[in-house]
Amino acid sequence: MTIDLRSRAGQTLLAIVLSGAAACAHAPEQQVAAETPPVASAAQAPAAQIPPCSKLTSPATPPKGWTYLPEIAAICDADIFHAVARGKSGGPAQQIEVRTRQNVGILEHAVEVPLDATTKLAWNWNVTTVPSKIAETTPPGHDYLSIAVKFDNGQDLTYMWSATLAPDTGFRCPLPGWDTRETHVVLRSDAKDLGRWLSEKRNILADYTKYVGGKPPAKVTHVWLIANSLFQQGEGAVNFGDIALLSGTKARRTKVF
Repeated sequence: MTIDLRSRAGQTLLAIVLSGAAACAHAPEQQVAAETPPVASAAQAPAAQIPPCSKLTSPATPPKGWTYLPEIAAICDADIFHAVARGKSGGPAQQIEVRTRQNVGILEHAVEVPLDATTKLAWNWNVTTVPSKIAETTPPGHDYLSIAVKFDNGQDLTYMWSATLAPDTGFRCPLPGWDTRETHVVLRSDAKDLGRWLSEKRNILADYTKYVGGKPPAKVTHVWLIANSLFQQGEGAVNFGDIALLSGTKARRTKVF
């Protein structure tokens, strides 16, 4: 699959590349794991006239306690994430509804949870529409829905529902700049599970060791929700609920949503 850089999707790709490269180029050196490839500088990114996403007619309304990640919001003005009550599909009483259509957004919630062998991320989700039609391992296919944890060393680990990749597949983000900071883990890809509420629980340190490697971080600093449908100009839909970080032998619960 090829992308015409003169097209809206192609220019959007450049916008995200520029954003990711610039963010990494300005990150402190100690925030990049030693085993990751060299960071692309913003000066190395191709020059282009980058059009923003369609402007909103009113401000975005994220759930209380959550904010849009500024570096992505700066290139895409989107209103993707909303707090809603339980609907006909069931699930938790309070949910975050995620609807992406030809846009991108990362929603973040600040936390401060030490990372050790007991630390887990738990959540429920109901994915109804996967935004990609192809493997998400290349920039043209990198449309996806996920939940992520960010660490104090600048790395993040994101759990996604893939269009084609097998569960337990791990890969670095294919976008320059983000390839030094973000690691993807495929949890599910079976179409028969679409439209069902599913419960997940992941041991974060074990996943970091397996999929990222190197010296582990000391703590989790943010939980992210990610939705992207820019590259293939499609749509994605998922609802999240009961998001929490668990830690300690008695599973101390830090409620996120």
